Amino acid sequence: MSEKKKILIVEDNTETQLIIKVSIRDLYDVVVVSSAEEALDSIKNNDFNLVLLDINLGGQMDGRIVLEKIRGELNLPNMPVIIITAYDLPETDKNFLMSLTCDYLEKPINKDVLVSTIGKCLRRLDNR
Repeated sequence: MSEKKKILIVEDNTETQLIIKVSIRDLYDVVVVSSAEEALDSIKNNDFNLVLLDINLGGQMDGRIVLEKIRGELNLPNMPVIIITAYDLPETDKNFLMSLTCDYLEKPINKDVLVSTIGKCLRRLDNR
């Protein structure tokens, strides 16, 4: 049996963390963090296959900054990132984020859409 892919969930809302974790824990090795700082530390010190990233994190940094650091400072241009947000973003913001990520999910999270989107992004990575 192959080893489970490792996914980092970056989400500051504990209810959403639980919903996502329960939805995918049987399929993937899941790590959950609540802040941008924890996310960056986790990414530096672990080998994740994919990041689920909430854009609207509390604290000093939001998800956009985390995404910029993943692509720039951490030099992970091919790391699959799926953006999660509760806000309806303007089309220009969506287009910008989609240019840096694999996909975009709106809250509330639908389990089937979540599982399908993660699978699609991981297959894209495997086909490179």
